[in-house]
Amino acid sequence: MSRMKTLCAMESLVEDVPQINFIICPALIDDCDQIYELVQEYYSEYGIPSSRQLNKDTFRKDGFESQNPSFQCFIAKTRKEEDVIIGFVLWFRPSENTTGQPVFLEALYVSKPYRQKYVEQALFEKTIQIY
Repeated sequence: MSRMKTLCAMESLVEDVPQINFIICPALIDDCDQIYELVQEYYSEYGIPSSRQLNKDTFRKDGFESQNPSFQCFIAKTRKEEDVIIGFVLWFRPSENTTGQPVFLEALYVSKPYRQKYVEQALFEKTIQIY
């Protein structure tokens, strides 16, 4: 069993942690609006000044519509009748050609109701798997 599947399966074994069924996958352009809503939560919760915030159009263009996107994104989403994105991790590789394949984690965020349920860890694990 892969580490990711193990993390998701472990949730039902941990006492006092309600079971949540979720998957981690690469974000697609169709996910952009839901991800941006979480990005807004992130900005608000961590007090990111408006001067440092991306607007929705720039976020979509830079991450999803560009030939060379400025960032990559994995999402965590529930496995229900209607998938709901509950978290994301934004990461990028530096443009310089450096030794190895460095990856910079820009932001990792999980909506409050889904925290401390291994979602954060699963997103982080998925990101380091690309290294």
